[in-house]
Amino acid sequence: MTERSKTLALMALKEKARVAETLGGLREVLMQKAQAGAVAERLAAVLAEKRGAAPAVQSMATLRAERGMVGQILAEIDKQRDRESALALAVAEAQAKLAREEHRLQLLADKAREARRGEAEAKQALRDGAMPPRKR
Repeated sequence: MTERSKTLALMALKEKARVAETLGGLREVLMQKAQAGAVAERLAAVLAEKRGAAPAVQSMATLRAERGMVGQILAEIDKQRDRESALALAVAEAQAKLAREEHRLQLLADKAREARRGEAEAKQALRDGAMPPRKR
């Protein structure tokens, strides 16, 4: 292997490691996004259950506490939905970064393959040149 093909192979390995790291980050962001969505759905279900409960005679303090709790649940649902939206943007960015890195990895791998093929052809040409001509 010549220095050029070694360098290209090393660069391809580094790029492969970068791709793996980006893929791990993408998985993490996807997991966080799913968790935020699940929390929002659970809170919405709790809110629907509270609203669907049979109305009973309650004291004014209990009604205020209920209203405050519903307000907090709604605020938390909004917060989780916003978080989910922000994470969706992060997912898109990570996917774009991953695509760029995979493209670069493919280019480096192709260049390394071409360099090795050129080296093999050069070695074969030297071997062919070193052979005595065939006698007829």
